[in-house]
Amino acid sequence: MSQEEQKVEVTLTQFLDAVSEGSATPGGGSVSALAGTLGSALVEMVVNLTLGKKAFDAHEAELKKIGEEAHSHREALAATIAQDIDAYQAVMKAYLLPKTNEEERRKRKEEIQKSLRKAADPPLFTAATSLKVMKLCQEVVEKGNPNAISDAAVGALLADAALWGGMFNVLINLSALEDKKYVQKMKKELKRLTLEAEKIKTQIMSRVKEKIN
Repeated sequence: MSQEEQKVEVTLTQFLDAVSEGSATPGGGSVSALAGTLGSALVEMVVNLTLGKKAFDAHEAELKKIGEEAHSHREALAATIAQDIDAYQAVMKAYLLPKTNEEERRKRKEEIQKSLRKAADPPLFTAATSLKVMKLCQEVVEKGNPNAISDAAVGALLADAALWGGMFNVLINLSALEDKKYVQKMKKELKRLTLEAEKIKTQIMSRVKEKIN
């Protein structure tokens, strides 16, 4: 088992204790990725509560595909929990580099910029993947077992939280970057993700309320 897999495969209690103890990692980026995995798992749950029921035979192939996609997103987001930790630890390590002379200060600054840029990647992945999970939630709201529609709604809310959490963790890394062209490009992508997410979330919540009532 790789070091990354070992970091992912801890108990929930161990993870919560690690988050709560006051160290910099795991933090909001890892927690956001975890929220995304839970949203994905709920999509899989709705699919599995629907497959095999005669009333939904017409959607069987689509639902199987949705379940497979949700499982893939769950695994990818689970791996991102550890990747986020590693990326931020690299940032902290860069800030601890010596700065007693001009050459050391130059090297330290270079490493900080490099590590901050890399640290933006895991939360960006979390945000982008969580949007995909939200879209799957929207599909199971329409095609899944109506008895599990509240689970699909919770999945969408978790995916939405994961997306926004990822966004804010990208932004905090961007705030110290000097490459303004790169920063603007990333901010443009984040705006696209959040605008689309808000639209989908509104549609899902409206549809769930309509179906439950």
